[in-house]
Amino acid sequence: MVKKTFFLFSIILFISLGEMNVGSTWAAESSQIKREPQNREVIITSGVLAEEKEDYRPDEKYTDQDGKEFWLKKWQIEPIQMPERREWTEQEIVYEEVEWEGQLPKQAALIIKDKVTGQTLKQNFSIIHMEQDKQQWVPGFSFTAVFHSFDADYYQLGSKKIPFDNKKPQINDCYQELLNEIQVDPEDYRINDAAWEGEAYVDDSGTICRNALVTGEKRVSDYRVIYGGEAVIPSFQGFQCVSIYQGFDSVTDGWDQAGEHLVESEKNTGSDKKGSWVIFRRSVVVTFSILLVIGAIVFSTSVMQRNKRKKISKEIEDEEIF
Repeated sequence: MVKKTFFLFSIILFISLGEMNVGSTWAAESSQIKREPQNREVIITSGVLAEEKEDYRPDEKYTDQDGKEFWLKKWQIEPIQMPERREWTEQEIVYEEVEWEGQLPKQAALIIKDKVTGQTLKQNFSIIHMEQDKQQWVPGFSFTAVFHSFDADYYQLGSKKIPFDNKKPQINDCYQELLNEIQVDPEDYRINDAAWEGEAYVDDSGTICRNALVTGEKRVSDYRVIYGGEAVIPSFQGFQCVSIYQGFDSVTDGWDQAGEHLVESEKNTGSDKKGSWVIFRRSVVVTFSILLVIGAIVFSTSVMQRNKRKKISKEIEDEEIF
């Protein structure tokens, strides 16, 4: 009887260990096959919009810095009140062929772009820095000189006498005096030629006059001027788009949950059958584990009964001897 019980116990133990090994093997395998997905959400807020656009729509997909993808779940446009702000701004303007620094504008109207909303506005700013660039001589310098007493033998220009010439004004020796008359710096202007401009005429005082067009060159410079200061951006009501994106991640210990999920699901696919089979195998393991416990109890009971019978038999034998 003891041998039979021990043999049955050995068979049960062997089968149980084999089933446990199969269950453990699939457990390791199933962690790579199926994991329970866990929802994740990302909320993206757009920049401030100056106005609510009817055709505005956020991107359908969002990818984070780790390369994980999320899909647009829902979104809405919300109003937002922007307070008055002050931002430092500066802008460079290049002025070409300027005769002298005094011709540069002391202020300039600059177009400012709001970094938050992208809106533009115009404000006046003063010069904060100025730099003179390249210099060059260019044509375009001219003025009119009036010769009085046209019928005289010569014209008086300061201490110099200009001889009369009906064909062309003879001013070669008095360029410096002519430039002084119009109050310009001879280092920045030079005369190249002169020609009569129209016929002689009588002015209001009755003096005979004739105009001469004097032409030459001027030295000009390019200027790089920086205008700037604090730009005042007034308060206004804007709009923001709040978008909610949904993605999926996997739990670290989800193979057990995945198997149970597959069994409970009414729409199992072909790959889901393995999950159902595993649940069945796990129940078999549990069944054999119970049998193992029962076998151990039966074996222990048999041993105890056998020992009890031996003890009783020995006591009977002892009584018969005495």
